Amino acid sequence: MAKTETKTAAKPKELIGSLVHGLNIIRAFDRADPEMTMTQVAEKTGMDRAGARRYLLTLADLGYVNQEGRQFRLTPKVMELGYAYLSSVPLAEKAQYFLNRIRDRSGFPVALAIRDEDFIVHIASANTDEFHSPALTIGRRFRLAYSSAGRCILAHSPEDELERTLARIDMSPASEKSITTEAELRSELARIQAQGYALVDQEMQMGIRSLALPVFNARAEIVGSINTYTFAGVTSIDEMMDGAYPEMKLGAEELTRTLT
Repeated sequence: MAKTETKTAAKPKELIGSLVHGLNIIRAFDRADPEMTMTQVAEKTGMDRAGARRYLLTLADLGYVNQEGRQFRLTPKVMELGYAYLSSVPLAEKAQYFLNRIRDRSGFPVALAIRDEDFIVHIASANTDEFHSPALTIGRRFRLAYSSAGRCILAHSPEDELERTLARIDMSPASEKSITTEAELRSELARIQAQGYALVDQEMQMGIRSLALPVFNARAEIVGSINTYTFAGVTSIDEMMDGAYPEMKLGAEELTRTLT
């Protein structure tokens, strides 16, 4: 089981270890491990069992974790942490109108993604009941290198920031179709910048393809990306480009104008 490790190099003196451990425990619960024992939490976070027990019981006392027998799982109260952030980001509120319009006109689900270190995270979405696409969940995170939103953001990032990211980015393949070298990624980013959109065909996950367009602020800086996902076996690339791309492009451009 992969461990969620905390970086130990160059820690500031003001760093509060207890807060770091508590947040690491919350982040350890995910789709793969929605429910874990104390031992599993300790293994996944790299903590000793006694420490994991103290933090889990503290989180349970605060209402963020629920315990049933030996099993622990997060409670809905954890969502308050995310909502506190979302409420402070007007971008999500401004984007919702455009996301809803894209969804209603195209029939494709769409989401607004922003960068979160070496990942992207969805902060707003408009889903559909159509069977050709998966639901786009707020708070869901994807790797920069293999998501269309991540590549879209990378392609329009400042050169110095891009170089720092590429120097450390994880290029371990996410599927059998994934590119695996920095040179391939650089080539793809150049193509995205030139054509104005990112299309990722089953590199993030077999059977899933995604499309993303950039959103900029008043200083022409990339602030996010509007993206959609479809099932490759149901919707062809041409159908995605004909059905979703025009409305996504219009929505991204109009959202950009509201930020300038």
